[in-house]
Order: sequence, then C-alpha cells, then structure tokens
Amino acid sequence: MKDKYYNRDLSWILFDNRVIDQAYNQKIPALERLRFLSIASNNLDEFFGVRLHNVQSMISKGRVDKRTGLDGNELLAHIYEFNSRNITKEYQALSLVLEDLKKKNVFEVMRYHELSSVEKAQVDDYYDKVVAEKIRVEDFSPENKTKTDLNFLLVSENKNYTIPIPDDLDRLVDTGVPNKYILLEDLIFNNFDEITQQLQITDQFVYRVTYDKNKKYDFLDENLSDEQYLSEMTKYINNRGPRKITRVEFYSPEHKGRSFLSGLFGISKKSIYAIPGPVNLKILDKLFKKYKSQPSLVFAPFKGLTWRSSKNILRHLDQKSLLVQYPYDSFDIFLNFLSTAVDDPKTTSIQMTIYRTENHSQVVQLLEKAAAKGISVKVVVELRARFDEEHNLQVAEELKNAGCKVLYGDRLNKVHAKICLVLQGDDKGYVQIGTGNYNAITAKVFSDISFYTSNRRYVGDAVKFFNGLSGEISNGYELMTASPNNLKRMILNKIKKATQDYLRNGKAEVFMKVNGLTDIDIINGIYRAARLGLPFRIIVRGPCSLRLGICGQKEDIVVKSIVGELLEHSRIYGFNYSDGTNEIWISSADTMTRNLDRRVELAIPIVESKPKKKLSKIIKMYSKDTANSYYLNKDGEYFKCQNKYFNFSAQQNWLHKIKYRRYV
Repeated sequence: MKDKYYNRDLSWILFDNRVIDQAYNQKIPALERLRFLSIASNNLDEFFGVRLHNVQSMISKGRVDKRTGLDGNELLAHIYEFNSRNITKEYQALSLVLEDLKKKNVFEVMRYHELSSVEKAQVDDYYDKVVAEKIRVEDFSPENKTKTDLNFLLVSENKNYTIPIPDDLDRLVDTGVPNKYILLEDLIFNNFDEITQQLQITDQFVYRVTYDKNKKYDFLDENLSDEQYLSEMTKYINNRGPRKITRVEFYSPEHKGRSFLSGLFGISKKSIYAIPGPVNLKILDKLFKKYKSQPSLVFAPFKGLTWRSSKNILRHLDQKSLLVQYPYDSFDIFLNFLSTAVDDPKTTSIQMTIYRTENHSQVVQLLEKAAAKGISVKVVVELRARFDEEHNLQVAEELKNAGCKVLYGDRLNKVHAKICLVLQGDDKGYVQIGTGNYNAITAKVFSDISFYTSNRRYVGDAVKFFNGLSGEISNGYELMTASPNNLKRMILNKIKKATQDYLRNGKAEVFMKVNGLTDIDIINGIYRAARLGLPFRIIVRGPCSLRLGICGQKEDIVVKSIVGELLEHSRIYGFNYSDGTNEIWISSADTMTRNLDRRVELAIPIVESKPKKKLSKIIKMYSKDTANSYYLNKDGEYFKCQNKYFNFSAQQNWLHKIKYRRYV
C-alpha cells in the first residue's frame, strides 16, 4: 500500500521548487524573477538552519519517520536529491535572467577573464588597495565555527588553510564601466597567486557553512516568574551561537570536491552541495534594490485601499462589522482603528497580542500614547518568535517603560493569536481579529484577513481570552475557539458534520486555505471523510503531508498551492452543508501540529452576512485561480494546468480592482 503521508521536509523543498519556477515565467518582470531566486535561496537557508537537525537526530538515534517509514539516512538522501534538482533548476534560471537583463542593458555580472585590460586594471587596483589588507590566511580546522558568510579553502599537500571573506566587503565589485560588475570571490580567485604559490596550493574552493540554528527553548516551565523567564530568554539568545554543521556549499573551478569536503568537515556527503555558480544567491536581492527604480523591471506599485479619514471607524463599527484583506486593503486601516480608539475619550482599556513587529512600529507607538493618556493598556508580547526574540524583548521593555502592562503569555505554549480588544466602559467594546501579524512591512506583501466588529458576542469572547492569558478561569467561548485545547477538535467536528450531511444527500463540501497541512489527526480526518466521498478543496502554500489517491474510488480531493507576486498567508476554513448553509472561519493557525497542540491560536466564525459574503467571494476567487496555482498529483509532485483559453489570477484580479477606488 502507498504511504499514507508525505514527508514534511521533502514537501518544504517542493515549495522552494515552485518559488524557483517563478524565475522562468516571462510574464514576471526581470528583476522580480531575480528576486524570486534570492527568496528561494533564503528559504533553503531557513530549511537547513531549522529543519535538518531533526534528520541528523534521526540518524544519530537510529529513529525512523513514523509517517513514511524512512530512516534518517534515507531521508537525507532524498533531501539531497530534491535539493540538487532545485539547485540545477535555480542556476539555469539565473543564467537566463542575467542574460535577459544584459540584453535589456540594465546590468551585467561578468567573469574576471571576460574583462578588458582596462577593467582588469580597475578591479585589480581595488583588490590591492581595499581587499588585500582585509583578508587573512588561517589554518583550517573543521572545529572552528566560521563567522563569515563566504570563505576560501586552500589545499596543499600537507596542510589546509582558510581565508574568511569579511562580510563588510561588497560582493559586487565595480569594473569602472557603468552597470558592469564582477563578484568579489572571482576577483580574489584571480589575485592571490602569490599566496597560492608560497603555500604550494593544489586546490582551492569558495565555501559556505550552514549551522543548526534551531536551539530549543529548553528552559520553559509554567512556574517561571517574569524575571526568571526574561533572564532565561536572555541567556538563550546569548548562547545560541553556531551549533552543528547542517550543510556545506562550495564552488570549485573543477566542479569536484564533494568527497574531499565530506571527509574534511566530517559530515555526510549528502550534506555537501557543489554549486554551479555564485554561492549564496541572496546577493541578488542587492541587485534588485539597486535597480528597482526602473518601472519596467519590477511589479507595478500599488497602494491598498485606506479608510476615509473623514469617517470615524468606531462609529462605523457601531453599525456594522468590517472584513478587509491585506494588502489589497491597507494595514493603515488597523492603524486608524487603533489611533481612533486611543483618541476616543470613552476608551478605558486596550489589550492586544504582539508576536512580530517591525522596527519603529506605529502600533507600539500608539499603545505607548494610550498609556500616557491614562488608558489601561495590556499587551501580551510573545518573546518566542524565532530570531526575533531580542527585538521582542526590546519591544516589551519599551512598552513597560511607557506604562503598559506587559504579559508574556503562556509559558509552555507560544501565543500566536492575532487579536486587539478596545473597551469603553463595562458594556461596550470593539475587537479586531486576524490571520497576520501587526507588522506594517509584511502587511504590504502578505495576503491576510482582518475582521473588525463591535458585536458583543465577539467582544465577550475576546475579554475571556485576555482574562485567560492573565490567569483567570474562563467558562468557554460563545463564538471563537482556541488552541491548544479546542481548535483541532472544531475542525474535525465540522468535517464530521459535513460528512454526515454528504451521506444524506451528497451536497456538502470542505474548503481549507492554510500555509501548511502536516497534522496527522487532521489528515486522518480528511481521509476518513474522503473515503465516503466528501469533497475537499484545499489550498496549501507550503508543506503538505496529505497524499492523494489512497482513499478509494470516492476520493474527491483537490490540493493546490498558490505562488505569486504576494505571499499567501491567510488561513480560512469553510464548511458547506446540505441545507445550503455554510460556516466560514478565519484563524491564526495552520493545520500543523505545532499550531494546534503547542500554541495559543484563535479561530472565529464570520457570522454576519455582509463580511461573510465578502469572505465567500474571496474563497471563490482563490478557487478560480489557475495562473498561480500548482496542483498536487498522486505521486506527490506539483504541476501547473496549461489552459490557453482561461488563465485567471486571484491576486492580479484584486490588484486590478484597487486601481478604481481609494477607500474601503
């Protein structure tokens, strides 16, 4: 029998393949295609930084992946195979895009041997005056953690040497001719003959090392006081430095060396990657920023619809609720909501969760302003946002100093919910609940849903939610549900209800849009219903462990991933029943075990007709999308439907519509 589940890590790599695929799309502007390659490179860095330690642990402990039956070595071999395929595709795309940019006379990245004598003299002079004094030859030892992104390895008959390339040296070297560059490592390769001769070097490589960054929060205890928690988090940040090697990338003019480097670093050959070009394509993001002012090379700029300044948003919410979709609707709507609440003399309390904010956040500034005005401000700052812990500590300290009451949430379960509550006395309030972070920068490129209301049922639930985070016992919610206790149960119960309806008259269906679908309980619930014929329409941007073709002849499951100009981030759950009624929920949670079992997440049903109708239209648009949709097949691969007569993009449809309006 076919395996019931697809491996999460392999599915992650398939997502990266879809990102790389954007670089081949001629309808995407050239610089944006280059940027997609930079994004793919960054995604892979994250994969090796936070996921590969699990595979290494499987190998060292002799464990087997219960979902697929793969042992650690088998999984590592598959990861190498999938990534090697991606790398080949990525660098072929790079050549095509760079050639296109050259033909358009935008810029050119050349090789040293292609330079004219005048250009060589220019870059050689730069090497002598700037680079040479900054590079140092050191004895190589695999135990020494490299602190620079790129390094040279020099191999002699009896000894190995390394040259760390200082990160403050620009990898783009100006040739003296406008818009013509060579890479720093290419310049160094062609200028240290004296060093190589003196040391009798026989081989040389450019290499890059990735280390395990997924250090566990092993200090967590529900009994920790705030002071203890802050102290332990500070120690965690200070001691998180480089750990075990998870990957070595290298470039060699001879394109050889995997076996040698495997022995040198003492890691599996399956963790050594020969790169057919520049190591670390995040350099492409610098080229993007350098030339993005040319309109024909980038996506057309747009401004999301804003709230009309002459209209008080709280007075609007007194009459009707509001549902918006970022970035087609601007994040300024939330800033207007919060600012209006701060300036309203009736406001007595503001409570909200913060997970990731940008630097100099207007949200944080508005909360500080509220506290200064005497409004009771309670902020749940979740410190455990990977690699943002230090920033979150600073935000928490800044809020405390401004007079806000700061809570650090559940000590064991990360608070990932997105909710803001405004109270005006005992009998009136407003609440905003969404699928994305309170971050003005990501809100411009992440597609998310945000719901605003004064409906007392939502407000009452929000009060209970914040009371629960403060340690008070709640009697349960009227509308919303939360993890780690009930959100998974809600999804499974709704699937069961839809299944029962389908068995009565064949007219039920389930829709899900998430960033990841990897929780076994949810997948098994889908399988049980699919065997009986219940249709599922599922959009999963990233990793998906569900497999197709194992639920029998009645199976009716369509899984697709939408990858386009904007990053799909909203989580939507829809349940259509046989009597024509339906439920649509939005949530901060993906259908992943970490979200459902180990985090504090929220989900709410949209019960009012107008916002629910708008959300239904959003679902229809996503369902119609073919232009940016990749469909999962029974072999676990993704493909695009080629239809020359119908090619609809949900994202471009919404972007097109905002051209004709200014306000929500």
